[in-house]
Amino acid sequence: MKVSDVISGALFLALAAFVFVYAQTLPPMPGQRYGAGAFPTLIALGLGGFSLLMIAQAWRRRAGTRWVALADWARDGKTLGNFLLALALILVYVFFSERIGFIPLSIAILLILFWRQGIRLGTGAAVAVVATLAIQFAFSDMLRVPLPRGLLAGYLW
Repeated sequence: MKVSDVISGALFLALAAFVFVYAQTLPPMPGQRYGAGAFPTLIALGLGGFSLLMIAQAWRRRAGTRWVALADWARDGKTLGNFLLALALILVYVFFSERIGFIPLSIAILLILFWRQGIRLGTGAAVAVVATLAIQFAFSDMLRVPLPRGLLAGYLW
């Protein structure tokens, strides 16, 4: 589906407003000049500004265009199937990540997506494992954001 940039921009602007308002409720960090809401506030301001630009540009060139139209990729069965598979796998992660864990689910999801794209099993498995471990390291060690451990709770560092 192809949606006018006016509509998309308005939705992004609403998201920016929500994030901005919510970021103001985050508690301050002790000993810091800025609080936990500083980064989300900056993101919201940037998103809001670019959303306004997107709306303005789309409004100027809207003559004769539809607000909503079915995109060409949505008419292709394989591409639409890939899109729906990706959405389904996201839902699988949302509902099962706490029980199964990030590492096994990420590897499985990536392998399924690679298989669907026709990538050889060995190459797909290697990339899935390396990418998953890199993401695990980045979130757990560098950003200090724990990802769900699930089945590997007793084995992870």
